[in-house]
Amino acid sequence: MKKINLLYLAVIPLCYVLIQMNTKLRIASAFFYGFAENKETELSHDHPVLIHKILVTPGQAVEKGQLLMEVKQSSFDLKITSASHDLEQIEVIAQQQKQSLRDRIAQLKARRLTKVNELQAEIDHLEATINYNQGLLKDLKSIDDKNINKENTPNKLKLAALKEQLRLAVETIDIEIEQLEKELAVITAPSKVQQEKLKSEIDFYKKEQQKLAIYAPSDGIIGNILCKEGENISAFSTLINFYEPNPTFVKGFVHESLILHVKVGDSLKVSSSLQPEHNVEGVVIGLGSRIVEIPERLRKIPDVKTYGREVLIRIPTENPFLQKEKVMLNSLEEESSSSMAFMFYLFQNKHK
Repeated sequence: MKKINLLYLAVIPLCYVLIQMNTKLRIASAFFYGFAENKETELSHDHPVLIHKILVTPGQAVEKGQLLMEVKQSSFDLKITSASHDLEQIEVIAQQQKQSLRDRIAQLKARRLTKVNELQAEIDHLEATINYNQGLLKDLKSIDDKNINKENTPNKLKLAALKEQLRLAVETIDIEIEQLEKELAVITAPSKVQQEKLKSEIDFYKKEQQKLAIYAPSDGIIGNILCKEGENISAFSTLINFYEPNPTFVKGFVHESLILHVKVGDSLKVSSSLQPEHNVEGVVIGLGSRIVEIPERLRKIPDVKTYGREVLIRIPTENPFLQKEKVMLNSLEEESSSSMAFMFYLFQNKHK
């Protein structure tokens, strides 16, 4: 009984040592490296545009919704120019027509005043003559008073004719002035309607032009600016490379001997190669379709060419990594399951 207990006591430390060795070997073999990458967005337009103004510089940090670039589209410029020209023409023509009518009205009023002054002067002169003659006749006792105040005397008939002439002249001119004033009102109303319509069109095209402006889709950093002010850019051409502020995925390369150990959906521990305590959990979201040469910086022995499969890992937005920082990748689930399986195997053999 004591021998068995001593054997158990000897086997248990041995199992522990073997488990630790297996775990270390497993961890060493499961490790592979990658680069922390920021999500890149290529900002472009689906129509040809003219670069009007660039408001940012490469490397500049920007906030979501910030205006990055003002661009224009030639079709909108042509429509705005055409509508503006039509608006100016309507305003000029309307002003000319209104001024012409005002001039005619002013001329008629001046003619009316002249006519009134002329006829009124004759009327005043004739009335003065009649009054003077009547005064003389009153002084003559041989003249009957009834004959003095007769309405059908030549001067009085002439006076009545002049007053009628004045009334007709004033009435005719006033009718013509009234017609011209009505025409002036009719010309003003349609021109205002046309002007308002054209102004609305211009405002609409300007708003559509403003919608073409490039805004930051989220908080981030400006990458390359692939255009310059005054340049015409064809449809779907990249204008700005835009990066999110923190890396959102890791591109790694697993050695070809370990490609079966990594699958889509696996959880990986992502650690900084310089500060291993800085780590997050990532998820494999993509695997390369072919074996490629592993970049020199990601090889375990840089001078020895090695080959493997590209792996894409998504990581949380809040992470401590820098863009292009070298990171270590390892599957914690595989480590745990391997260690547990090896321990169970030794435990079974021990009881046998």
